[in-house]
Amino acid sequence: MHGFLSSAFSNVHFARVHLHSLGRAANSLGSIWIHIRTNTSPTRRLQRSALLWMPVREADDILGGSSSLAITRMHYQGDDCDDGTAVFFPGENVGSRLSAQPILTAASSQNSIMKAVLVTALFGQLARSSPRPVLPVDIDTKAALNSRLANVYLSSRSAESAPAGALTYTYGECTSESHQDAHHVIATASGPTSSGESRLAWSIPEDAKSGGCISAWDSAGRLVGRSGPQTMHPSRSRKAKRGIVMSQTDGFDTLGPWFDGVAHLEAKSLSVVDAEAAKASKVGIVGAGMSGLMTYLVLTQAGMKNLEIIEASSRLGGRVHTAYLSGGPSGFQNGTFSYQEMGPMRFPATIELNNQTLNISDHQLVFDLAEEMNRLNGHSKNLSIDFIPWYQSSQQGLSYKNSIKLPSGIAPTLAEVAQNASLRVDLEMDDSTAALSAKVDALETNEEFYAEIAKNMHKAHSDFIHNKVPGEFGGRWSEFGYMVNYLNQTLNDTSMVVGSGSSDFWDTLYEGMYFTASSYKTVNGGLNRIPESFHPLVDNATTLGRKIERVQRDKATGKVTLQWRDSFKDAQFKSSTYDYAVLGVPFSVLKNWRFSPPLIGTIANAIAQVPYNGACKIALEFSERFWETKLPNPIYGSCSTTTDIPGIGSICYPSYDINGTGPASILASYISSDQFGIRMASLSEEEHVQYVLDAMLEIHGPAAEGLYTGKYNRKCWYQDPLESGSWASPLAGQHELFIPEYFKTHDGVIFVGEHTSYTHAWISSALESGIRGGVQLLLELGLVDEAKAVVDKWMARWIEIDVCQGEATRNEQDIYGRT
Repeated sequence: MHGFLSSAFSNVHFARVHLHSLGRAANSLGSIWIHIRTNTSPTRRLQRSALLWMPVREADDILGGSSSLAITRMHYQGDDCDDGTAVFFPGENVGSRLSAQPILTAASSQNSIMKAVLVTALFGQLARSSPRPVLPVDIDTKAALNSRLANVYLSSRSAESAPAGALTYTYGECTSESHQDAHHVIATASGPTSSGESRLAWSIPEDAKSGGCISAWDSAGRLVGRSGPQTMHPSRSRKAKRGIVMSQTDGFDTLGPWFDGVAHLEAKSLSVVDAEAAKASKVGIVGAGMSGLMTYLVLTQAGMKNLEIIEASSRLGGRVHTAYLSGGPSGFQNGTFSYQEMGPMRFPATIELNNQTLNISDHQLVFDLAEEMNRLNGHSKNLSIDFIPWYQSSQQGLSYKNSIKLPSGIAPTLAEVAQNASLRVDLEMDDSTAALSAKVDALETNEEFYAEIAKNMHKAHSDFIHNKVPGEFGGRWSEFGYMVNYLNQTLNDTSMVVGSGSSDFWDTLYEGMYFTASSYKTVNGGLNRIPESFHPLVDNATTLGRKIERVQRDKATGKVTLQWRDSFKDAQFKSSTYDYAVLGVPFSVLKNWRFSPPLIGTIANAIAQVPYNGACKIALEFSERFWETKLPNPIYGSCSTTTDIPGIGSICYPSYDINGTGPASILASYISSDQFGIRMASLSEEEHVQYVLDAMLEIHGPAAEGLYTGKYNRKCWYQDPLESGSWASPLAGQHELFIPEYFKTHDGVIFVGEHTSYTHAWISSALESGIRGGVQLLLELGLVDEAKAVVDKWMARWIEIDVCQGEATRNEQDIYGRT
């Protein structure tokens, strides 16, 4: 033991001085037991522990002597992200209270643990302290102080001893005798109630030092409560420079990573937080799409008790919409099913870049959600979300251009076109257009930036907006404007290469990365199974068929009133009032709502100005999988068949039930450009379906003849009054201008939805916004630890964070028999 302590502290001479004091403090004790519990990974899922014992004589020989032992527990931070809790037990019989008593001997562990710089401050307090008196107010922190935001937990020991009147809460030296000696005042507010636990929302200054205590002082300046020494994580001040909430002007990057809520807390000037009252706040979540459902899940798991979902349609899911042409939603379980996705349909999973396989991290949210819902539903077969491969591309896809067919009457495959020049139609370009096309391809397929998007989409977005991308184009450039005004290209060349080019490059970059993915996934049985899995969780809190039309915000009370009519013919509105409203409704619909008082400024412009894409899809069912059985070169899944027939767009074959029998459906037309989306939506349903069916028969020739069952589904999202578009498609500059507004709470109203995220048209975009909205509301309520827990659970798995973002041991009851 002597050797262990000596070698461990050989390079920490100033710590040894304080350890001498510890030894002197043990003169009157028979022995000292030291239990060290360490966390060994950034995810804090692995731990090691050790019980150290040394006789007082040996401690005295090594360390010196003193008069008293004032601390029984400390937190330390060591090298290699090690941190943990050391507990000092006086007395011979302590060991019998512990379930395990290994002696820590590994040299690497000695160095990692005992070269702990932060331990010095705590031992310094030990040298100067005497046992703390029993004070009427208990003060504690339960989560690691690894950001500039924390909750302080307060409770009274008894109703009789609870101090009356306002208390001043400070942070400073643990030996301070007056609040005037403190480093800073946390809050001045009433003391904790005797009926339960209260909280302070603590905004920690950057210059706050580790090792201090939180103290409570009554109006006469008497000390009425004091915490143990607090350990500030060393990455705290660094992390504060990049965070989530909620103001760009306060130094937080709302255009990228969004994980530190200090600015929001400072702006609200919160003092004592009644956690029970906060969690009882009445919250109306409008919209049961994926953002609304995710918001509900986040808030429910954070302990919110009074949530309602209001949905205008008759189902959950919003734009997640699986059309079952045969077999119904559960038909896939008995092999009788035929369906197609009329909304989102795939998830890019991995990408090959520079001979490396990278996970496309933002879509991991979908897989994490599926895992969570399967767990919540007990892996029930009826509710399970199970992923299967999605086949995006195939060289056996057909290329039908300029009416060129093979003698068989079937269009040639992509592989055949590549091998036979007579089967393809080459686009003629003059030299300047070809040169611009090559330059644009180089800009838009930058593998280095693709890798950054794949690893950390949030950071990539922030870098892009702030012009940190090769080529120095950022979010204020549209493709067209960049080509003409920055690259000095001609209008004709630019039009030939990028078309209208009204969107910014960010959309082109992340979509380009997604659609060069090397693997994709989809949900067996249809993506509808994702929102369907929420039914057991949300049904008792959900009202379907209620179409909100008006929002009243009362600044005096802080309440939000939602208004609706049972029929558009009704003259009178019904209403319900909430503490907060989370609106997961597309701006394309919200712009028709009445807000009273009216929304003004930037958020009003966002609602009015963000444009939406208008996709149309048509699914056709055939009695058998002719694309697998009747073509000379079978097609198994993929969206690779292309044609120049106007208004058809992409053609996708099902990736489920490959080589199955019975009916199956093709996504026979998927057109997403505004020009054709609007044009095809203007056709009658009968005319549109017949047009697409004729095209399928023309492309596939005799292989498809006589097999159409007459079943179809048509979805043109501009025609849906509850969506009025397929996804948001912001113009150049709108991300930079509008996204910071979504991080603000507008008189009790929070906006979520894929339109408020950094990417658009994907389920992951909606989920990300729902998580952000949940965190935003929790911080509004001062529930800081709950907000941190949400981030830890959903975002820290893949967002780039400080590798030493640690967490103090939160629950020692199972080891020490106490909390």
